[in-house]
Amino acid sequence: MKLLIHSSEFPPGPGGIGVQAHNLAKELVRLGWEIKVVTVQSYADKPEVEAFNDAQPFEVDQVPEIHPAWREGLRRLSVVRSAIREWCPDVVMASGQRALWVAAFAGPRERVPWVGIVHGTELDSRKGWVRAATRFALRRARAIAVVSRHSAGYLRRLGVSGVPSVVIGNGADPLQFRRLPATAIAEFKERHDLVGSRLILTVGNLTARKGQEVVIRALPEVLHRLPDVRYLMAGLPTESVRLQELADDLKVGHAVRFLGRLSDRQLVAAYNACDVFAMTSQHTTTGDFEGYGIAVVEAALCGKPAVVTGDSGLEEAVVDGETAIVVPQSDPKATAEALKSLLEDTSLSIRLGTAARERALAGQTWSSRAAEYDQLLRTVSGDSATADDLRVDLEALD
Repeated sequence: MKLLIHSSEFPPGPGGIGVQAHNLAKELVRLGWEIKVVTVQSYADKPEVEAFNDAQPFEVDQVPEIHPAWREGLRRLSVVRSAIREWCPDVVMASGQRALWVAAFAGPRERVPWVGIVHGTELDSRKGWVRAATRFALRRARAIAVVSRHSAGYLRRLGVSGVPSVVIGNGADPLQFRRLPATAIAEFKERHDLVGSRLILTVGNLTARKGQEVVIRALPEVLHRLPDVRYLMAGLPTESVRLQELADDLKVGHAVRFLGRLSDRQLVAAYNACDVFAMTSQHTTTGDFEGYGIAVVEAALCGKPAVVTGDSGLEEAVVDGETAIVVPQSDPKATAEALKSLLEDTSLSIRLGTAARERALAGQTWSSRAAEYDQLLRTVSGDSATADDLRVDLEALD
């Protein structure tokens, strides 16, 4: 069976959509699929991209970034259509807003069934034409995979119905994200001058959606009780200047550290070194929201408890009170209380971190998620019984 994956982003650069596409591709190869990927690979230089692509067990066709966006869209459409014609896949899988738009034209035109993966951001844009384009695209899909029930509610409100849809959460790689020995943790702390500090960590692009500012606003109360706490932010430093200015205004500038984009090895070390993982994502005024939160699962595999925000897909990545503490969005006071409870109560932190790891290993790995995608893709391609088995009532998921 042949699968063509068109993703709006792909490693080695950061981004959850790319992380998901890459890991699903690897796992589906193990399940017998022949894979070709057509994608844009941003935030990495040419040698890094070439070395990464050469190491994959599938072919990667890189689409160069072109400005303006409509020209890049036309280029993507051309490359995807050519790949379909020349490679003859049994099914296409599209992930990311622009990838959905491309697949909506390329799939039906080339008479190949396609599956859309819906994350979150693409469902609640404040731009009417963007919502209309996404609605049009998803209505042309043979099936839709949604990363959370939370996102499925927005899919229904977008007006997409009559398309077989399933909720399949995201995952993480337990071979990469794992507990490290104390020596590796000590090395990380020494490298970043953090010896003797209690650490809060957030991993993700430094933006309003990821909500690092909420943790920064919570820091004065946390530091009042626990002055040795330091807040680490790993990820693209998109809004680092604004966040540093906020921290300085709140007199907590000394307690924040911007780590930038970390190597895979350093990222795992950061997860292991932290005492609490925080992902206080927010639903922004532009309609951007957290569909699931892969980083929370990565932290869980490293045995770390989390503080996450409710009314988002993050709630489905954790179990409140068992693997994490869920707090309201944009609430620094509640966030501070949750952070302090985990930082001060070692037994609670260990209990939640252990439960988080066990839950992640049991059902939040990419291999388990890929098995669900394998069923969906074989059904859509005609290699399984019926799409009726995959249909869900989106109204019930609101």
